[in-house]
Amino acid sequence: MIKDFIINGYRGLRGLTLEELNKINIFVGPNNCGKTSILEAIILSGLFDDVDLLVDTLISRYHGFSPEYFESIFPVGYEPVVCLKSRLNDTEKLLHTHLMYEKEQIINKDDTASRSTVFELRFLYHYDGENQEKQDKFFVGFEEGEDSYKIRVGRSPDNILDLHVPCKFVSFSRFDSSKRLIRDIDRILDQNLRQELIDILKIFDDQIQNFEIVGKDRTIKLFKENQPAPLTLFDYGNGMYKAFFIAASALLAKNGILLIDEIEAGIHSKALKDFIEKLVDVCSVNNVQVFLTTHSLESIDIILEDCHSRLEDVAVYHIRNRHGRAVTKKYSGEKLFTLRNEMGFDVR
Repeated sequence: MIKDFIINGYRGLRGLTLEELNKINIFVGPNNCGKTSILEAIILSGLFDDVDLLVDTLISRYHGFSPEYFESIFPVGYEPVVCLKSRLNDTEKLLHTHLMYEKEQIINKDDTASRSTVFELRFLYHYDGENQEKQDKFFVGFEEGEDSYKIRVGRSPDNILDLHVPCKFVSFSRFDSSKRLIRDIDRILDQNLRQELIDILKIFDDQIQNFEIVGKDRTIKLFKENQPAPLTLFDYGNGMYKAFFIAASALLAKNGILLIDEIEAGIHSKALKDFIEKLVDVCSVNNVQVFLTTHSLESIDIILEDCHSRLEDVAVYHIRNRHGRAVTKKYSGEKLFTLRNEMGFDVR
């Protein structure tokens, strides 16, 4: 998976180096220190060549998305707008990624009120010691309506850097996560992973026996023991919804990467321990490299305790701002476990 990652330029991150990344990587620190930006930058490295993943990244912080917001992410005057370096375990060469964009506005001659804005994202790649530069293209288009925008995203059929690394990004500020959850569940069923998902849901309700997607609206129904009528997923509240989404993502990230922003948000403390323990086990069995952010000391302790026999698989990075730059301090799982137990050290 990803061994080293360097962010030379993305949002407020400049010259941030993450070395010797582990199987489970936890990012902690105060608000606005860049934790979520690290997850987004991993996706924008271009390692995954996935349009849905790109959209998830671009809209992850907001419930709406407009050309003005897009330009705030990629401000004019920075060329390139994203500079990243990544090293995978199977190569000693650093992959350099530069992201640049161009904007074109199209106005309908017959209707001056109708306009669309198209951004062309160009990912430029080269490896250390190689002069040849590769290029992939993605397109983000906005069609202006009366009070909103329709968004179109596509990729060039000529894109060439496709490492086929499975990757899932879970962030619950997304505005269309329910549609993506349905698509993920369809893939779960296609891969015969129904029972694996049910086993995780039983953490929240041990009487759950099955689930189905029913009706033209494709509603998720949960069937319980001794319960005559099924419940919808939303009858359980946000905690079950989030658990369903994370569990599906973990199963679909087999031999790949799972990114989770604020893993503890929305999950009741009584279920959090069992859920995180199950998630860690699923990722271990399925060879998934995990990157997650958290504000919860309880979540960190759960991982340290659950992974006590394999603390060598855990790395915790404290991110903080110093003189306008994000800096990081890394703690191995073994070191942080000792600090927590001997002196109650709060890594956050």
